[in-house]
Amino acid sequence: MRFSAFAVLLAVSTAAGAAPELTTGPIKMKPSEIKAYNASLTKEHPNYIRCRRERETGSLVKGKMTCRTNQEWARIEGIGNDSAREAVEGLQKGWSNGQN
Repeated sequence: MRFSAFAVLLAVSTAAGAAPELTTGPIKMKPSEIKAYNASLTKEHPNYIRCRRERETGSLVKGKMTCRTNQEWARIEGIGNDSAREAVEGLQKGWSNGQN
């Protein structure tokens, strides 16, 4: 049972980490356009665009830049946290009922 519980937790955390791909907005903007857009905004503003480098698993150098607004990053983080919380609560219920 420990293995299957770990597999469920791993599957949920992997699914939560995979954010939906954007087809419009910051993802299509060039770095110079993002810089010009952000010039009039504070870093805490919900529409401020932040870019993160996402490394490819198994590679030290290969990666992809992902740009989203602060509001989008917060939404994605919330989805991941909710999914992880649901997985842990589900596992705790099973363990407290004496299931193996």
